[in-house]
Amino acid sequence: MQFNEYLKSCREHNDLTQEQLAHSLYSYNTENFESLDTSTISKWERSVTKPKVSKYFQEKSGVVLPCWDKYSSEEAESLICKAGMRNLIGKSKKHIYNYPSEMMSVDDIHVYPLRTFERMDDLIDMHMHLHQNLNHKSLQISKEQFKEWALHPSSLFLACEHKGTFIGLSFTAKVKPEIFDKVLNFKMKRNEITTDDFASFDEVGSSLMLGFFALNEKAAVLLFIRYYAYLIANQKYIADIGAVVNSEDAIKLISNMNLQYHNSHLTDDNVKIKAYKQTLFNALASEYVVKMILSKQECPEE
Repeated sequence: MQFNEYLKSCREHNDLTQEQLAHSLYSYNTENFESLDTSTISKWERSVTKPKVSKYFQEKSGVVLPCWDKYSSEEAESLICKAGMRNLIGKSKKHIYNYPSEMMSVDDIHVYPLRTFERMDDLIDMHMHLHQNLNHKSLQISKEQFKEWALHPSSLFLACEHKGTFIGLSFTAKVKPEIFDKVLNFKMKRNEITTDDFASFDEVGSSLMLGFFALNEKAAVLLFIRYYAYLIANQKYIADIGAVVNSEDAIKLISNMNLQYHNSHLTDDNVKIKAYKQTLFNALASEYVVKMILSKQECPEE
């Protein structure tokens, strides 16, 4: 989506004419919009010039990406720049492998909810070895829990496949805020979470990242795009995102998402576990994310 399309969408979404928007912006910030008129707004909507009006729409709507909260996850996904997402997540040796992808067209790579896969149990069984290698024993989740949580509507367990071959998995769950706080403050282990701790669809909760793995960069990009599309489409019902990790590789990955250090815990076997979190507002308002979304006209897609 280009910025002019976004601005026009926001204006129409708020049922404002150009004249009404000019008056509202003037009332909102007299100093910055003192000489604003419909001619200027028309230039904005034709991409002649670009204003800084996002904060106005944020405060008016109460969400970080105003007017996008009405999009479905599929619609939001189509508006995100793949090259921008690739730059955002960066490199990760342990979570993003270097499996050859030159012959893989993104058109042949698909991301689905894991619960829709006939081979869901097999995929989870395959993933357990990776899960155990990447996570300290205090962070590990059982195979039975993965299978139960994958079927829950408040989980976002995703599988990525290329022509019938599995090439990536991503696990996140929307939990109640008090459960999120307990996990990130090491008052509760991840494997102590039950489905009763999940937040319902229309209940404000927090997105807890549980695991991620991709055979190559293309799969990683598409999995992350689906996750960000989910966050964008559910802005009103997600307060925070966070993760508890034990490797520098995982810390690098989530730091690129603008998650900040929150707390740490030293295990009995002297391993330091770290918790990272961020409000959804600040995670989506980061410069990289906004540019990734609002500069798609400059995005060199495949």
